Amino acid sequence: MNLLSPNCSLKLLATAVLLTFGVNAGCTNEKGLHYLRPARRRLPPNVISNGDFECGFAPWTVQVPDPAANYYVGTPSYSGSYSFQVHFTPPAVSPQYGVSARIISAAATVQPNVPYVLNFWTWFDNGDAGFIGVMINDVAIYTIDARDHGYNGPFTNNTLTYTPTTSSVTLKFEFLFGNVASWDRIDDVTFVPA
Repeated sequence: MNLLSPNCSLKLLATAVLLTFGVNAGCTNEKGLHYLRPARRRLPPNVISNGDFECGFAPWTVQVPDPAANYYVGTPSYSGSYSFQVHFTPPAVSPQYGVSARIISAAATVQPNVPYVLNFWTWFDNGDAGFIGVMINDVAIYTIDARDHGYNGPFTNNTLTYTPTTSSVTLKFEFLFGNVASWDRIDDVTFVPA
């Protein structure tokens, strides 16, 4: 075996990259493409599965009580290829307590009474695009309005600390719209020990 041959050198380089950076198990997205997630070194583990939406919706649950709202996993995104998106075409038909759409994470196991950091990225296409409400275990903890960080520009970061009192958390993002056609997006949802 000649270690300087092009085929061997390429295999050695690929092996070195994987050993140096690593990868986590990936998934196959809606287009049938396998996606490998780069391993993150020295970071606490994210307890929320598929918070980057690179693998579609699963294991999240999507609810759309208002037929004026449609949801997608698509581009653009904060990172990777996809974000979760809700498109609203007024007028609202039947929002549930003002909510046109929501996405709910699978229950995640956490350590009670230990602070965690919730981080996610949002994007709104206009200043009247409503807001996104965040709930943990069905308790409202945060809202972000289209005018809070700007709109129709880059994704904006949202970070907050939360200390669960139980061993399980479920995140819920609720999309509430005004009277203007709008696109709202979230991406890269993480919930890690502080």
